[in-house]
Amino acid sequence: MQFKTTLRSLLFVCTIGLFFSSCQKDHHSEPKDRIDIETKDANWTKLSIPGQLRGTSAIYGNIDDTLVVATMYKIYMTTDKGASWQMVNDAGFGIPSFSMYQGELMALSNFQDHSTSPILFSLDQGKNWSRKGKYGYEVYDKVKVNRKETKISEKESYKISPQPNKIIDKEYGRPLMQPDKLVRVTDKGEQLLDFPFRRQLNYIYHDKKNRLYIGAEGTRFEWSVKGNERTYPTSTDTAIIYISKLPISGQ
Repeated sequence: MQFKTTLRSLLFVCTIGLFFSSCQKDHHSEPKDRIDIETKDANWTKLSIPGQLRGTSAIYGNIDDTLVVATMYKIYMTTDKGASWQMVNDAGFGIPSFSMYQGELMALSNFQDHSTSPILFSLDQGKNWSRKGKYGYEVYDKVKVNRKETKISEKESYKISPQPNKIIDKEYGRPLMQPDKLVRVTDKGEQLLDFPFRRQLNYIYHDKKNRLYIGAEGTRFEWSVKGNERTYPTSTDTAIIYISKLPISGQ
């Protein structure tokens, strides 16, 4: 949920210096000349697809070969580790997950935590898509993907953990949305993963090398100010994919 409120008159008597030091500007797209420090992280690779208001909603494949990403209504593919993206399908409806079965990649259509109902099908790793599948209901009725948790083994999984809205807006007394966390789950319990990015997370997936892929929105958890209106959180039109540089299992 995004809050928009009107600044009290006190803010208008702030000096120019105080204004720029204490207030955040409203940037709905990142300036091209700004250095993105998230791309310098030692443990995570960051890929971005600009112009995507709803962020990354589904991921399949791997960064070394072919990576397929849904940005809610559209499917993109990269074969050069995110240096360029090709839009391969404009579905016109939300895509919450991908699933592979015997060489057929399926795009699902049910936005529950466990997505179901395949609706688009590809036989070439996501390059071309059709509404007609290779199999029948006896296969497709059993397809189920957990969007928020990925299982590495029988004893280990990783999941997106929403955080309680414990921080209260002092001016209006409303709870403020907080960034999601990543959690490692084993038979010994849950442990927070070292994930340094403050984002809203939509999807979690791992490849055959046990590298984690996190689909996120460009939302920044900070106030933005435009005129006499302030907004929280600040939205940007970017779909983001974070990829662990090392296999996550056993860390």
